[in-house]
Amino acid sequence: MTMSRSAIAPSRSGPVLVVAFAILLVAMPRMSLAQDVPAFRQGLWEYQRAADGNTYGASECLDPGEELKRQQTTLQKIGCKLSPTTHAGSTWTYSADCTVKLPSGAMSFSKTSVLTADSDTAYQVETRTTGKTGTTSQVISAHRVADCTN
Repeated sequence: MTMSRSAIAPSRSGPVLVVAFAILLVAMPRMSLAQDVPAFRQGLWEYQRAADGNTYGASECLDPGEELKRQQTTLQKIGCKLSPTTHAGSTWTYSADCTVKLPSGAMSFSKTSVLTADSDTAYQVETRTTGKTGTTSQVISAHRVADCTN
């Protein structure tokens, strides 16, 4: 899921974390296999991201299921090894181990996400990311608000 094509402020933890955060936004929550992606309705979606005591919002016109599939491909291209998704009821759990090559060297991190689909118009993702600098957690809540206008 892409949070938005508009800016969502990352934390102030330095340039490497800014790059990592950007990669994680692209990766969120796309780590499931294409056949394991929940079905959501296309439309205008609003997102609220809570992390490190801060909340950020964004909106975008998209089909979250298709966006999840696109992001899976991106994760694999940057060097992430995706685990098989587990699915029970309305919950999907997935993880990735990633090593990303940066100009300053390689950065490794692992990520586990739990996506809970309330319906085809609302979901929440809880994510824990562990890397060299420690573990961070974030929660993204998303809901469809309208049809897209062209």
